[in-house]
Order: sequence, then structure tokens, then C-alpha cells
Amino acid sequence: MQMKKSKQAKKQKSAHNVGKKRRFRFHNIQIGKKYLYAFIATILLFVCSSLLVYFQLEQGQQDVEAANEYISHVNTLTELSSVIQAKDVQIADYLLTKNAVYIEAFDNYQGQFNSIIEQIEPMMVTDEQQSMYQELILSDAAINSTFTDKIVTYLENDQATLANTLRETTYRFRTSNVEIVDGLIQMMKAEQMEATENAIGSMDSVTAILLIANITTIIVGIIIFTFISRNVTSNLKQIVNITSEVANGNLTVAKLNYSGNDEIGQLASSVNQMKENMQNVLHNVTTASNAVSSRSEELTQAANEVKEGNTQIAVTMEELSSGAETQANGASDLAENMNEFVKTVIQSEKSGQEIATASQGVLALTTDGTTLMNESVQQMQRIDTIVSESVDRVKNLDKQSKEISNLVSVIKEIADQTNLLSLNAAIEAARAGEHGKGFAVVADEVRKLSDQVASSVVEITSIVTAIQSDTKHVVDSLSSGYKEVQTGSNHMEETRQSFDTIKEAVTAMTTKITSISANLKDIAGNSNAMNNLIEEIASVSEESAAGVEQAAASSQQTASSMEEVSHSADELASLAEQLNEQLTSFKL
Repeated sequence: MQMKKSKQAKKQKSAHNVGKKRRFRFHNIQIGKKYLYAFIATILLFVCSSLLVYFQLEQGQQDVEAANEYISHVNTLTELSSVIQAKDVQIADYLLTKNAVYIEAFDNYQGQFNSIIEQIEPMMVTDEQQSMYQELILSDAAINSTFTDKIVTYLENDQATLANTLRETTYRFRTSNVEIVDGLIQMMKAEQMEATENAIGSMDSVTAILLIANITTIIVGIIIFTFISRNVTSNLKQIVNITSEVANGNLTVAKLNYSGNDEIGQLASSVNQMKENMQNVLHNVTTASNAVSSRSEELTQAANEVKEGNTQIAVTMEELSSGAETQANGASDLAENMNEFVKTVIQSEKSGQEIATASQGVLALTTDGTTLMNESVQQMQRIDTIVSESVDRVKNLDKQSKEISNLVSVIKEIADQTNLLSLNAAIEAARAGEHGKGFAVVADEVRKLSDQVASSVVEITSIVTAIQSDTKHVVDSLSSGYKEVQTGSNHMEETRQSFDTIKEAVTAMTTKITSISANLKDIAGNSNAMNNLIEEIASVSEESAAGVEQAAASSQQTASSMEEVSHSADELASLAEQLNEQLTSFKL
């Protein structure tokens, strides 16, 4: 049981890792390329569906051409049947009248027969058709020899009885030939019906393929664009929310967790780095500010003590000689304390310089973040252009669908004209009576074919209308995606403005920190001067016996210096207080 659970856990972990790698690869693709790949996939689906429809239409056209060719064959065979019957009529008329005009007419019809025979020979493709064709030629040759060699000769020799006897032979051959031709006509009609059914089947296939392909293309395109837009928009919203929190001073917000190297990944990494650097800088500034505040209090206290000492020196000036040793010891202690104080001030000045350097680094990172944000805004503008071009191309597809509707209208007009021609042919066949019976059948078949074509045209028209409606839906979907891209661009613009605000705040903070560093530097200089003065006081204390006037002068000079130190300490405390007020706007 434990081994099975272990195997299942490994499989689940492997599947999770595979899914994570696929998402990571997707996030590595630039946003513009994501939309470009989606657009190319949609176009390829449209091209494939168009090719399928084209091949099916080409097959349907071939079937229609084959049907028209078979109709022409039927007309030729019908004409051949009429010629055979006309030749037999000439034989009968010649037997009745013995007029040579009918022999000449027979020869003319024979010429027509030979011409038609040459035309129909390529039509005979099957063995059965070839056999019937050869039998037709032999029967006609028998009719010709019987009439020209025998019947004409018998009538010229006044042997009418023998000639009438041979009339039965020619009539029998004529009947056989008409039946052969009728059989060939029926074969051609059957092939013509098969070609017509194939054409109708091709039209049905075109309808089904066109409908399925367009629906599939529309659905796939909508799914791809919706997936990409939601992915980009959700991640941008997270970045906007975090930058807004940072702009408001909240640095405790969680880091962005985005795995990828696209523009959003670069932006997320820059925002995380900026937040961490700002936290470090503000921590350092807080520490330095507290240290400065503490040292400024000590400095103030020391200055006050020195001022009190100077007061005592002024009061006890008369007792300076007796307390010279005590004053010298105090001056020595003061010099040591002052040395420690100078070291502290110098250390504070170095810390101020480090803070200024760190703030310059934060300012540089903020500038880099602003640059990346501007590049992201430009990228969103390029995406906006690509989606706009997609909308234009789909609208062009809708225009081409309308051109297909015009083509269908032309086909309908051809079908109506064919129907009219078949009606005229039926009228002419009715006028011809018995001789036009076969042609009337052909005209009726042509009329049925034109009716079928008209019905198919109606179906194609409804399908093209549905395609145009679906194309409109695609245009609407792409327009919706275009609006989403515009929303993303607006969010990017808001993020850029937040970065500008952050940059201004960091710049102001850098300026103030630089000012504090300069003040600390001045304090360090004044502290050195004060240290020198204290050393002079010690020297004077040791030589106080030399004169009270020199000690008084030194005391006045020390008091003046202490006032400057006290004033500098007050300014330092004020600057530290201002810095702490600035830091309270950030949540660390």
C-alpha cells in the first residue's frame, strides 16, 4: 500500500512539474508575440477552411460540366435518331413515287449520319457502348447497300414487288438502329443523372464543411484571445495594486510571484527589487535618524555643561589661581569627552554619506523602473495596433463573403436562364411531334436540373448569410478584445504615473538626506574647532598662573563657540525630527 501511494505521489508531482514548465514557457513569450501567434492560428484555420471549400467547389464544377457534356451527348444521339428515321422516310417515299429527289435527300441524310457518327465515336467509352456503336454502323451500312444497290435497281427495272419485299428489311434495320440509339441515350441519361447527383452531393459537402470550419475557427479564435487577454489583465492588475500600495507608503505588501521572462515578468521583478531596496534604505535612514537624534541630545547636554562651566569660570575668576589645577583636570576630561564626541559626529557624518549614496541607488532603480514602465506602455500600444489590424482583416473577410453572395446570384440567374431555355426546347419538341419526343425528354431533364440548381442556390444563399452573421460575431469579439487591450493600456499608464510619483518622493528624500549629510559634515568641522578650543582651554588652565586676563578672554571665546555648537545641535535635532516625520508615511 505504501509503495502504491508513493508511486501515485511521484506521478502527481511529475504532472505538476510538467504543467508548471508549460506555464513557464508560455510566460516567457512576449505579449505582442502571444497575440501574433493567436492571430496567425485564427488565419490558418480560415485558410484551411477556404481551401477545403475551394476543392469541394472545384469538384462540384467538374460534376456540373460532366452533366452538361452528357446533355450534349443526348442531344447529338437524339439528332442521330431523327436522321435514321428521316433516311427510312426517304426510302418509303421513293418506293411510292420513284422520284430521284428522295435518293438525293437520302444521300444528304447519309452525310449527316456520317458526320454525327464521327462526333459520337469519342463518347463510346465502355465495351457495351463500343459494341452498340459497331452494330449501328453495320446496320446503317446494310440499309445503304439494300437501298442503293437493290431497291433503286429493282425499281429502275420495274421490279416493284422485289423492291417492296426489301422494304421490310430496311424497316427492320431502321427499327434496330433506333433502338440502339435509344439505348445509348438511356445510358447517357443515367450517367448525366449520376453526375448531377454528384454535383448536388458536392454542394452539400461544401455547405457542411463551410459551416463546421467557420464555427470551429470562431470558437478557437475567441478561446485563444480570451485566454491571453485574461492572463495579461489579471497579472497587470496585481502589479498596479502593489505599486499603488508602495506609492501610498505601504512597504509591507507581499512580493509579486510571477514565473516568466516576458514584459510582465520583467516589470514584476523590477517592482519587487524596488520595494526591497526602499525597505533597506528606509531601515538605514531610520537607524541613522535615531542615532543623530540621540547624539544631538548628548551634544546639547555637553554644550550646556560647557556653558555652565564657563559661567563658573567667570564667577570664580578671582579664585582662578587657586583652582587652576582643578580646572586643568576638568579641561582634560572635557577634551577626552570632546574627542569621543568628535568621533561620534564623524561616524554620523559617514553614515549620512552612506545613506545619501544608498538613496542615489534607489533613485537610479526608480528611474530604471520608470523606463521599463514606459517600454511596457509602448508594447501595449503595439498590441493595440495588432488587434486593430485583426479587426480590419476579419471585416475584409466579411466583404469577401458578400462577394460570394453576388456569385451565387449570378449562378441563380444562369439556372433561371437554363430553365427558360428548357421551356423553349419543350415547345419546339412539341411542335416537332413524334420526331421531337426524345428532345422533349431531354428538355424536361434540363428543366429538372435547373430547378435543382436553383434549390441549391437558395441553400447556399442561406449558408452564406449565416457565415456573414458569424463573421459579424467575430468582429464583435475582436472589438471586445480590442477594448480589453485599451483597458490594459490605461492600467499601464496609471502604473507609470505611480512610478513617477514614487520617483518624485525618492528624489525629495534624497535631497533631504544630502542636506542632512552636509549639516553633519559642518557639525564635524565645528566639533573639530571646538575640540581645538577645549585643548586651548586645557593649555590655558595649565598656564592660568600667567594671567587672569588671558583666562577671561579664553572663557569668552569658549562661550561663543559653545553657542555655535548649541545652535548646530538644535538644527541637527530639527532635521532629525523632520526626517522621522517623513519616515512615518512608510509602513516598514
